[in-house]
Amino acid sequence: MGLFVKKYMIRDGGFGKKEIVLFNIVQVVANAVAWIILAPVLDIVIYAEPANKVFTQGIFAFVGNVIVIGILGTLLAVGYSKIGAKSSSLSKED
Repeated sequence: MGLFVKKYMIRDGGFGKKEIVLFNIVQVVANAVAWIILAPVLDIVIYAEPANKVFTQGIFAFVGNVIVIGILGTLLAVGYSKIGAKSSSLSKED
C-alpha cells in the first residue's frame, strides 16, 4: 500500500474517483497476497497447521479486510484529503 502513497494524492487534496479506484485495487491485491498466499503458507511451514484450515481462515480474513478497508479506509482517506489540503495551505507570517 505504501509503495503507491504518492499516486493517491491524499495530502494534496486530490483523492478523487481515479485515486479511490487505485487505492481499492491496490488494497485488494495486497490483502490477497498477505491473507490468501503468505499467511497460510507460513502457517503450514512454521506451525504444521492443516492446509484446508489455514486457507479457509485466510480467505475469511481477506474478505473481511477488503470490506473494512474498502469502506472505512476510503472514507478516512477522502476526509483526510479534504482536511489535509486545507491545513497544508497555511503559511507562516513573519
